[in-house]
Amino acid sequence: MESKRLIAAALAGAMLFCAGCGGQEETVEEAPSGTAVEVMEVVPGPMSASYSLTGQVAAVSSVQVFPLLAGQVLTLSVEEGDTVRQGQTLFTVDTSTVTSTMGALQESYSATRAATDSAVASAQLGVEQAQLGVEQAQQALDNAEALLEVGAAAEQDVTSARQGLQQAQSALAQAQAGVAQAQAQQSASLAQIQASMDQITTQAELGTVTAPCAGTVTAVNLVRGGMASSAQPAVVIAENGEVEVTASVAEDVFMNLAVGDTAGVTIPVLSDEMVEGTISALPAAANAQTSLYDVSVSLPSDVEPPIGAFATVTFYTDRRDDTLSVPTEAILTGADDEQYVFVVDTYAEGDTAVRIPVETGLVNSTDTEILSGLSEGDRVVVKGQSYLSDGAAVRIVTGEDDFAADTEGADEDTAAADGEA
Repeated sequence: MESKRLIAAALAGAMLFCAGCGGQEETVEEAPSGTAVEVMEVVPGPMSASYSLTGQVAAVSSVQVFPLLAGQVLTLSVEEGDTVRQGQTLFTVDTSTVTSTMGALQESYSATRAATDSAVASAQLGVEQAQLGVEQAQQALDNAEALLEVGAAAEQDVTSARQGLQQAQSALAQAQAGVAQAQAQQSASLAQIQASMDQITTQAELGTVTAPCAGTVTAVNLVRGGMASSAQPAVVIAENGEVEVTASVAEDVFMNLAVGDTAGVTIPVLSDEMVEGTISALPAAANAQTSLYDVSVSLPSDVEPPIGAFATVTFYTDRRDDTLSVPTEAILTGADDEQYVFVVDTYAEGDTAVRIPVETGLVNSTDTEILSGLSEGDRVVVKGQSYLSDGAAVRIVTGEDDFAADTEGADEDTAAADGEA
């Protein structure tokens, strides 16, 4: 029994020894050397400074419609967002207070016309009678002259007949003048009443308010049954539905803008994507209240945002066609505000980070212009630069996943070393 135990112990020891030998034969994979970095090759291209500001969608031309007749709103046929055509009825106002005297004026007109017609008719009768008197006087003169020729009448009779004709003609002229005067008085009286009725009709027509232009209704400041007043516009219309984006800029930005320049516009209510707008108008002077310059930016025809929506407007200034630039995050700042980047050079022993001081110029939302220090074709470190020192070994990786995995491994190694310490 004892011998069996000794044999079993020997076999167990041999197995343990063999297991230990097998473990020693396993090899540990070495981690790749050098700090993982991403690089970008420097190439010339266009660049400009950019300024992003908050703007708002507004009508290119807003037409305010004021009621010309105060009164209660009887009908209201539009609301905000409606598209209207020129001449379309927007709302109507009660005109009963204006037209209440129309009946009395019409009665007065009829009575005046009847009275003046009688006066004119009487005057015309006098003309007819005077005309008859002229005819009779002329006949008397003709008879007297005939009798004078045959010696049956005296010269005095002819003279008397002529005087009678003159008197009859004068009476006719007076009668005709009387007719003209009666007609003139009739016209004046009737015209005065008619003017009053026309005025009432014109005012009553003001109770129907129509659209002065085609466009989109952007505001309605009254309700049916409420009161219409000229104190504020009842309806506001964006003429032809055309909209633009307005943004207020400071003087240093304004001085570098020109009509026709492009501007990036993002309207969150529609999309987070930026569209290309065009500066359509620049003010002649700054806004007196804000001391800023209100710039108008037109939008592409297929972009139709609601009026009043907010927008982010990006203006581009100091445009340059051929310049070197790098992502702003690639630039580091050292002592005395010295700016520098790391470029990767390849030597016999591998890729090495080289610290290069740079002079910068324009800055936009993503990139910075390099005035000196870099040349076309340089490979600038754009990720991992914060972990580098001049002359450090580096390993170029591509893609977010590769870089994240390498930096995560480096951070774990650093944390483990700190724990052992």
